[in-house]
Amino acid sequence: MRNDTDGNRIRVTVTVTEDDSIEQLVDCVEDVVDARIVDAPDSSRRPTTLRIDVRDVTPKQWEALEVAFEQGYFDCPRETDLETLAARLSISKSAVSQRLRAAESTLLRAIVEATRASGSHDVDTGVEPEPETR
Repeated sequence: MRNDTDGNRIRVTVTVTEDDSIEQLVDCVEDVVDARIVDAPDSSRRPTTLRIDVRDVTPKQWEALEVAFEQGYFDCPRETDLETLAARLSISKSAVSQRLRAAESTLLRAIVEATRASGSHDVDTGVEPEPETR
């Protein structure tokens, strides 16, 4: 969700992926505000598969990722916290946090580089430019 303010106007952008949910959302707000449905970004420009190199993720980072994933750390809302992960891995909270951040950074870098290498880095963000007002 994004909220842009411009003077007395507020623009809220919500991304919903299920057709039923989209219709319910529009039904709920259309009496209050001008609601409209816009097409999703062209997902065909995104690569459907990527080959990424995960060798730079250390064994300790990988272990932290697996435990965090299994325990629901990446769920929304989170099913666990750093303290619980730290106890499970027998390390400090700061060590778990550092391992996860380092692993995430390495994996994201690999994904971005693989996307660029595939020629699919020019992905439409789906953000519409605001009309000019004078």
